[in-house]
Amino acid sequence: MTFINQNILIACSDKKDRLQFFNYFDDLDAEKIFTASDRQQMTEMLTHNEENFTILAFEISPQWIQNIESIKNIIQKNPELKLVALVANKVNITPSQHAEIKKIVDALFFSPVTQQELLAKGTALDSIPESNLEERKSELESYQSSHFQSTHLPISLIDVDTFQMVAVNDAFLQTYSANNEFVEGKKWFELSNVKDLKTVDKLHAKLNEDGQLSHAMMFNFGHGYVPIKVHFYLVSLDGVSYYIAEYFDQTDKHFQLRFLQHLSQVTSINFADKKDLSELKNIIKWIGFDFCFIVNKKPNDSKYKIVWDCSLSNFADHFISCNHDFMTRKLQSSEVFEIKDSANKKVPGDEFLSFYGVNAVMAFQCALDAQSQSMLVVGGLNPVTRWDSIKLLFSQLALHYKQNMAFKALKRSHESESQYDVLTELLNRRYIVRAIEQSLEAGIQNQEPLAVLFLDLDRFKVINDSLGHDVGDEALINVAQILTEHVADNGVAARYAGDEFLVLLNKDVSKQKVSEIATAILKSAANPIKLRNGSEIKLTVSIGVSYFPEHGSDVNKLIKHADIALYNAKLNGKNRFTVYDSSLDGDQAKQSEEMVRNLQAAIELDQIEVYYQPKIDASTEDIMGFEALVRWQHPELGIISPGLFIPLAEQTDLIYPIGLLVIEKACVALKKWQSTYKIPLTMSINLSPIQLNDKDLTEKISHIIAKTNVYPKHLDFEITESEKFKSVKDALLMFKKIVNLGCTLSIDDFGTGHSTLDYLRKIPAKTLKIDQVFVKNIGLSPDDEAILDATIDMAKRVGHFIVAEGVETEGQRQYLTNKGCDYFQGYLFSRPLPVHEIDRILTERAKILKNN
Repeated sequence: MTFINQNILIACSDKKDRLQFFNYFDDLDAEKIFTASDRQQMTEMLTHNEENFTILAFEISPQWIQNIESIKNIIQKNPELKLVALVANKVNITPSQHAEIKKIVDALFFSPVTQQELLAKGTALDSIPESNLEERKSELESYQSSHFQSTHLPISLIDVDTFQMVAVNDAFLQTYSANNEFVEGKKWFELSNVKDLKTVDKLHAKLNEDGQLSHAMMFNFGHGYVPIKVHFYLVSLDGVSYYIAEYFDQTDKHFQLRFLQHLSQVTSINFADKKDLSELKNIIKWIGFDFCFIVNKKPNDSKYKIVWDCSLSNFADHFISCNHDFMTRKLQSSEVFEIKDSANKKVPGDEFLSFYGVNAVMAFQCALDAQSQSMLVVGGLNPVTRWDSIKLLFSQLALHYKQNMAFKALKRSHESESQYDVLTELLNRRYIVRAIEQSLEAGIQNQEPLAVLFLDLDRFKVINDSLGHDVGDEALINVAQILTEHVADNGVAARYAGDEFLVLLNKDVSKQKVSEIATAILKSAANPIKLRNGSEIKLTVSIGVSYFPEHGSDVNKLIKHADIALYNAKLNGKNRFTVYDSSLDGDQAKQSEEMVRNLQAAIELDQIEVYYQPKIDASTEDIMGFEALVRWQHPELGIISPGLFIPLAEQTDLIYPIGLLVIEKACVALKKWQSTYKIPLTMSINLSPIQLNDKDLTEKISHIIAKTNVYPKHLDFEITESEKFKSVKDALLMFKKIVNLGCTLSIDDFGTGHSTLDYLRKIPAKTLKIDQVFVKNIGLSPDDEAILDATIDMAKRVGHFIVAEGVETEGQRQYLTNKGCDYFQGYLFSRPLPVHEIDRILTERAKILKNN
C-alpha cells in the first residue's frame, strides 16, 4: 500500500495517537500531512479544502464529533474523502453505534492506536471503490498477505482467546531456522522459558489493559533457547482480537553484556584464588574453549613449567611435554599467535595440537623480559565464534598477568631478601635491623653490651643539588669504605636510608672502644675526597650513639635514641659524635618548638621560596614545563632542605599556608613565563596528603587560578604513590574535585609504594612519574630494568604519560627514549633553579630560536 499523491488531515486530541498516524502515513509516502489542534480548525480546513484532502483521520469524542450525524455531514460535504475514525480513550459507544459507525467509515480504531494495528487494517484504505466492497479480502487475509510477509522483522500472529500461534511470517522462519509445523498451533508461552501460568496471566492482563507490552525472555523454536525481546500489540481484525508479536533477537546484546562482565573479571583476577579459578573456568565454558593455562621457561630450562592452569582437563600437562618451536618462534616477533580454525592441520608438527585435534588456539606473550619465555595458551577442540572479542578478552588476561608479575617483582625489589645495598655494598636497612635484633637476643642471654651508631653526612643535600647525584654517590661510597675499614671485626655497618648509615658494634664493646671508632670515622671522613674527574670535595659526618642495655632493650628504642643523639650532634656544630642521654629528649622538644616558631616567621617574612626544575619533552628535548619545589631561605642558615621542615610543617598544620604559598607563587611564575615567551608551559605542584584533608582545598585552588589568570589545564598536581592517606575514599573524592577544576593529576615516585592496581585505576591521574631509583639502576640492575620496562608498557597501554625523574646520563636518556618515555627531569638537563635562573634559560632559548 502507498499514499503517494495523497494529502492527509489528522485531527485528534491525543499527541501519541497523532504521532502514530503521522508516522504511518509518512512511512507510506503521503504527499502532505496536516494536523488540526481542535474541531474548529478541522472544520475550517475541510470547508476550504485548498489542499484537496483525500484522507481524514479524526477523533470520535464529545469534543470533536458529538454524534453520527456529524460524521454523515462530513461525508456529504466531502464525498471523495476517505474517513479513518478513532474512538477516543474512555469514550463508550454502544454496539449499535459501533456497527453504524463502521458502515460509514473506511477504518475504525480505538485509542491508543498502534503501528501494528494501523498496518494490519491499512488495506481498508486502498483504492478499491465502495461499489466493489464485496471483492475486498478480509482484514486478516489482507494483513497476512501485505505487511505481515513483507517486513524483515520476525512476526507471529497469536489468537487472544487460545494464545495459540495462528501464523508466523517468512522472516520468522528464516531468522530462527524454524519449522512452520513446529510453532504454529502451539501456545506462544509453551515455546518460552515462562512456564508459570500466574506470570503468563499477568502478562496477558497487562497487554489487554495497555494494548501493547514488551518483555524479554528465552525462546526455543527447535534449536535451543535464544534470548529474545518480544513486543506484543493487541489488534482487532474482522472483529476478532489478536496479538501481533515482533521478535528481536538479543543474542548480540547478551553476548556484549556477558563479555563486558567477563572482561572486568579477567582484569581483576587473583591467580592464586581458587574462587577466581572457578569463575574463569565458567568463562572458558561460555566461550567454548577447553584449555587455558600459563607456562614459563627460563633460559637454562629444557621444557616449560606450568605456572597457572584453568583448563577443563589436564591439557597443560601434555603441552609442557611437547615441543612448540613454531609457536614460540612466532611469539618472538609478535605479542600474539592465533589460528582460528584447523590449527592441528595448519601446524602439523606441533604434537599437542595434533594429539587433541585442536581446532582453535591463541598464545599470548607475557614474559617480563627477553631472557624468559612466558605465555598464556588458550584454545579448544571445536569452532568458536566472535573471534576478535575472544582475542581481546584473553589479551587482557595476558596483560593482567604480566602487570601482576611486574608488581610482584617490584614488591620483591623493595622487600628483597638480598642483604646488601646496591650502591655501597653495605648491609641494607632490613638486614641491619635483623642483625641488631639477633645481637640483642644473644646480648640479653649473655649480658653483653652493644652499641648502635647512627651517622648522617653533613650538608649532603648541598652536594647533591650543586654537584649532582653522581658526586653524591661517590661521597656515599667513600663513607661506606671508611665505615668498613674502622668497624672491621667489631661489628657491621649498613646504609640505612639516603645519606644515613647505621653501625652495630657487637664484639668487645666498651665505651672507650666505641669512642675510638667514632673518632676515627670522623677524622677519616673529614679528609678531602678525590673524585673520578680529578677534583676534590670536603664533607663531614655527625654521629649519634646509644648503648644496650643502658639506652634500650629493643631495636626501635636503640635506633631512636641514637637518632636523637645524632640530632644533638648536628645542632652543636656537626662533625662530632654525641652519646644519648635522656636529657636530650627535652632538648629536642625545645629545639622543635624553636624551629616551628622560625618556620611561622619564615611564612610571615616571605622566606618560603619556590625553585623550579625543568621538565623536558623526550621527542623534542625542549622545555615543556616545570616542577615547583619548595625551599626555606633562612637568613642565617641559608637554604634549608624541605626534608627537614616539611615533616615539621605537616605535624603542626603549617603545611596549609605553605602549600597555598607554593601554589600561588608557581602560578604567578607560570603566567609570567607563558605571557613573556608565548609558549604553553605547564606547572607541576606537589600536594601533601595533609593538604587533602582541607575540604576547602579546591575552592582555594580555584581562587588562586582566578587571581593569577592561569588556565587550569596547565596545572598538574602531584601525589606520592607511597603516601598513606587518612581516608582513601576522601582522598579519591578530592582528586576528582581537582580534576573537575580542569587541572590534571600525576602519581609521583611511582614504583616505590604499595598501591594495588585497583587503587591506581581509581585515581584519575594521566601521568606516572617513575622514581629515580629505577632510572639510576639502568645498566646496573636487570631486575630494575625489567620493572621499569613493564611499568612503561603498562602505563602506555592504559593511556598514561611517563615522566622519568633523576635522569643524569646520556645513556639513561637514550634508554628511556627507546622505551617510549614521554618526559624527563634530572641533572642531565637542569637542577632545580630559582625564578631568575629560569628567566635566564628561557631568554636564551628565545634568542636561539630567533637566530635559527
